[in-house]
Formats: sequence, C-alpha cells, structure tokens
Amino acid sequence: MIRFVAVALILAVCVVALVVLAASFKWIAAVPSFYIQSSLLVTIFTIVIYRYLERVNKPALFVQIYLFSMVIKLLAYGAYAVFMIVEDKNGANANVLFFLVLYGLFTALEVAFLHRKIARNRPR
Repeated sequence: MIRFVAVALILAVCVVALVVLAASFKWIAAVPSFYIQSSLLVTIFTIVIYRYLERVNKPALFVQIYLFSMVIKLLAYGAYAVFMIVEDKNGANANVLFFLVLYGLFTALEVAFLHRKIARNRPR
C-alpha cells in the first residue's frame, strides 16, 4: 500500500510539474485553471479506492467492489467535469482534457498495481 501511495504521489507531482513546464515553454497555451484541484481529486480518489480493493481476498467480491468503484468514479468525475465546465467556460477544453489525461494515467497505475497483486495471489 505504501508503495502505491508513493508512486501515485510522485505521478501527481510529475504531471503537475510537466503542465507548468509545458506552459512556461509555450508548448501549451496556458495552465488549466483546475489543474491542482483535478490532480488532488484524482490522486485521493485513486488511493482510497485502491486501499479498499487491496484488502479484498475473495475474487467474486473483488469484481463486485471494483465494478462498483468504477461506477462511483464515473459519476463523481462526471459531476466534477460539469462543475469545471460551468465554472470556467473559456478554459473548459483545457480543464477537461487535463482531467481525462489524469484519469487515464491513474487508472493505468491502479490496474497495474492490482494486476501485480492478483497475479501474485493466483494459484499456479
């Protein structure tokens, strides 16, 4: 669990630093207005969900909890995306694109760590 949290935090810091660096070199027009909030939200959500999923030892229960967590994430993230669009109409494209990139990166991280856990526990 500690390794996952460390990697998730490092990923969040690297993504934020990369966005700020890209804006300073004019690779992107501007830093998305919700980049800190989006990074915190996705990082915290991913860590909390991973914590619950890591503790599940029954395969059938694991699948149910994983699917339930996906539904909760999609609903919460959808509401957050609508909030960003309403609050910053001019920067909506940049905010939502940044958020989708974060979602993809953190979902890939979560799946990679869960796959390692499941592969380790699978009988041979």
